Amino acid sequence: MGTHEDVILSIDVGTTNCRAAIINKSGIIIKLAYKPIELLSPRKGWFEICPHVLWDTILELIRTVTKDNEKNIRSCGISVQRNTFITWKKDTGEYLHNFITWLDMRSTSMCEAWNNNCFISFGRWVAWVLGSIIKSRHMICAASFNVKDKAIPMRLRWVMDNIPNAKELQKEDNMCFGTVETWLVWKLTNSKIWATDYSCASSTGIFDIWKLTWCPIMTTLFGNPLNILPEVRCSNAFFGMIDESLELGFSVPITGVIGDQQASIFGNQLFDVGDLKLTLGTGIACNINTGSKTHPTSHDIFPLIGWKLENENVFYVAEVIAANGGRAVEWTVTSGLINKITEVDEIANSVPDSGGVSFIPAFNGMEVPYRDPFAGTSLFGISLTTKTKSIVRAVLESQIFISKHVLDMVFNFYGKPQTIRVDGGASRSTFIVENIVQLSRTRIERSDCVEGSLMGAAFLAGLGVGMYGSFSDIKTCVPLRMSMFETKNTSLDDDEQLFKSYEVWCQSAQRCVQWHGHHR
Repeated sequence: MGTHEDVILSIDVGTTNCRAAIINKSGIIIKLAYKPIELLSPRKGWFEICPHVLWDTILELIRTVTKDNEKNIRSCGISVQRNTFITWKKDTGEYLHNFITWLDMRSTSMCEAWNNNCFISFGRWVAWVLGSIIKSRHMICAASFNVKDKAIPMRLRWVMDNIPNAKELQKEDNMCFGTVETWLVWKLTNSKIWATDYSCASSTGIFDIWKLTWCPIMTTLFGNPLNILPEVRCSNAFFGMIDESLELGFSVPITGVIGDQQASIFGNQLFDVGDLKLTLGTGIACNINTGSKTHPTSHDIFPLIGWKLENENVFYVAEVIAANGGRAVEWTVTSGLINKITEVDEIANSVPDSGGVSFIPAFNGMEVPYRDPFAGTSLFGISLTTKTKSIVRAVLESQIFISKHVLDMVFNFYGKPQTIRVDGGASRSTFIVENIVQLSRTRIERSDCVEGSLMGAAFLAGLGVGMYGSFSDIKTCVPLRMSMFETKNTSLDDDEQLFKSYEVWCQSAQRCVQWHGHHR
């Protein structure tokens, strides 16, 4: 049975799942469908997605949620995992390779060599000195810049160096680069629009977030050709019409495109400076809204564009991200430890502690504060009496302890807020959320709707077609329903066991550093 009110089609292409939904003006999800995304690993450390399979998945989900509602769809919004990219021939659309995901580690050794280069180190020192003297935020940020395999520059350089005919096609101006949103817009518009938005571009590592253009210095430095990069548009700009040739039963404008973490901020209505969000998804990410300004940051806190609306100033965010989040919780199912993901809280609460077991999720190395792509996933403290329940609890505790690392970095730089907004699949675990509250000593709000990225894409698309007139209009039309989590006491003594477990976990994590580095 279809709806008779105007709705937005919202698509969220994540790392482990792809979702589609139709959402009305009041923020109610009328219909939701999702399918897992299959990650391919043709070699150790390589993580890819087949574009043909992904396209079929997206079309299937769109048809599922729009059936009987085709006439009421006003526009389409898109939220995507960032820094996963593909290249293709401009004239034929033929793919040069699979999607190379942000989890991929094929460029790790290239990044390590570049970061340790003596000339680069000297350049950082010069940038810091000059930046401090003339108080240039650009130079101070440059002084703390380390290239990572999670960003695009080195993986794209790998493509240019290793994919047959890539350099020839680029020289002939017959090569297109696109992250997931660029590719999806290109596909939905039947190759008519080749564009990205400011939020996704800012995450690549080759975009100047102040001048709002692809950075020729960075692209030259990393061997990333400018002529293969797409146009950059505002997040609520017109990105073309969903083409009738797709035979979806409707043709509507795409008026919202944004990266997943920024979409989550937008969907949680964190529009004010200082608003802070913790996402417990495939990765664990902390974002803080810094408004129209950026701040000099450390190696681990990155300034990014949150969004830019048409005829308005840029909204910036600062971000800390750790790659190994909800994937660790999902591992308890895929490894056979438990049958269903919904059992984790009950199992974790069935034992008083982890029995001295520490689980270190480093499936793609470790992020803050270890910064080690060669760390190895490990279980410590197992004894003859260790049960499955203790291991499951240790896995959940790893999410709590990584979250503490991430939050502490943001708190140390920006100060501690009164409230943290939390979302993402793992935020459904009350065990995880309650213990993050106890460790951080900060109140947490969890939206009853955990689909923050889908909501953010929908809000942007709604702004693009006039369904909403402003941020305040969104807040008025879509009141958020929250669950509140407060610290259970004011004394740290009562949480002594939790803090002891955290200290042991940190010691265990340190032992995982350079695990694969030592065994290469």
